Amino acid sequence: MAVCLALVLLGWRGLVAQESGAAADKNLRVPVGFHEFEMFGDTAVYLSHYPMFGSIHAYQVLLEVKLSGNGNDPTQLYLDHKQKNPKTRYSLSPETVEGDMHYWVMPDVIKKGETFRANIHWEKSKGHAQYISRNVRVEIVKVLYFRLFQPDDRKPAALSYLIFGNDSEAFMAHYLGSYPDFDQVVAVTGDMQKLRLKDAAAATLVTIPDRENKKEVRLLEKDGPVVARVSESDNELKIGVKTQIHYEPNLEIQR
Repeated sequence: MAVCLALVLLGWRGLVAQESGAAADKNLRVPVGFHEFEMFGDTAVYLSHYPMFGSIHAYQVLLEVKLSGNGNDPTQLYLDHKQKNPKTRYSLSPETVEGDMHYWVMPDVIKKGETFRANIHWEKSKGHAQYISRNVRVEIVKVLYFRLFQPDDRKPAALSYLIFGNDSEAFMAHYLGSYPDFDQVVAVTGDMQKLRLKDAAAATLVTIPDRENKKEVRLLEKDGPVVARVSESDNELKIGVKTQIHYEPNLEIQR
């Protein structure tokens, strides 16, 4: 059973990777944008792009990255701050060497092995960034998911998530279908060895078959373990929410 599940998971990861490549092909040249990310993870650093429908931010992107600094360790600075402030949210924002906002074309930069400069910050109050580290070199280790929203996208009927991580920690990001929709990233518990997330090149699509794809019934800590199904498969997993990292109930659309 474990071998079959692994094969199914790998097959669906391949589909996700192919979809990501197709999206990039449709978007050879797009306007530059200032693309910011939610940053999370303890044993590895993960990024989730802040999306918006109908704009230059119309991408769902999940990355695993490696951080390095000039004379400091940005990852350790982040982890030290997080340990003392466990409920704090962190953002990663591209910046130039001079510390200005850095605008770039998403498909040109979001590739395995590519690097860009950024800062890591949190907000003590709205609009007042508190910097953890600046002029950070961000290296993309894995492009776990990359998709440009299309006018003909359809929202899945069942609540759907993209699951990714490693043997020590796992996360799920709500699969974004079409407007209106909500953005959510959660840390989850489950059988990490069974999922083989560490070796995965891409995120795996799973559904919660007994829930509608609505924000009112999104997964939360209070739910306890739920049954998740690998898409278009009879294989089931038990997954529980450890904590909610990011939640945007109403993604904006630029008309």
